[in-house]
Amino acid sequence: MKGAQGIMIAVALGVVGFVCNWLYLDGQASGDRIVEFVGVTKDARVNGGDVFRAEHLTRIPVPKKYQGQLSELAYLWKDRNLVIGRKANRTMGGRGTELVLDKDLETPTAQDINEQIAENERVMWLPVDSRTFLPQHVDPGDQVSFRIPELGTGAGSSRPTAGGGQIIGPFRILALGNRKGRRNVRQAAGLPSGAENVIAIAVKLDEGGSKLEARAETLAGILAVNNFQGVQVLLHKRDKNKTPL
Repeated sequence: MKGAQGIMIAVALGVVGFVCNWLYLDGQASGDRIVEFVGVTKDARVNGGDVFRAEHLTRIPVPKKYQGQLSELAYLWKDRNLVIGRKANRTMGGRGTELVLDKDLETPTAQDINEQIAENERVMWLPVDSRTFLPQHVDPGDQVSFRIPELGTGAGSSRPTAGGGQIIGPFRILALGNRKGRRNVRQAAGLPSGAENVIAIAVKLDEGGSKLEARAETLAGILAVNNFQGVQVLLHKRDKNKTPL
């Protein structure tokens, strides 16, 4: 019985491959515009719960006149980064090329930020100036430092001194506003991000555990004095071996 089911599945996948190939050749012959969608290559096997990687994916060309509502259900090849890094809802590939549909991807879950820190870490929230900070280029898991201006004394106490200031960091970002994952993944799942001008970072305790480490205490002091005004966020290079949260 299982053998018969396997044969039926193989035949069905073969039919899908034949139809996609025929549609592509028909589009080429008629000069129709081709639209490329994201698929799982026949040489890959992605089990349910596995994370999609770039090498799992392949282009599936379809003539635009035949795409119908496919663009609402599947992912365009140019948007493949919305698939990479997400988990599969079911086993795909291994028997033939398959389209990746929205229902094939797990909706990202929001992990509490206090589950992302170590025993000797605490969460600190900091307001950032939206005029000098673009959160769409930053994801939880990224590292940032903060440039603290050195202000003059006396009448010029509200102005930064020339050549003054210091950089404090790096710190690991846990959340931007209510966003605790990559922006493109939330958008693909239809989840709003909201305001992202308050960021949560992980800070460490000192060895005794009775206060924050020195650099975190400095940030806390600046926050208490001027609500972090004039502080610039400096984004660090991302480690390609680490996946953002």
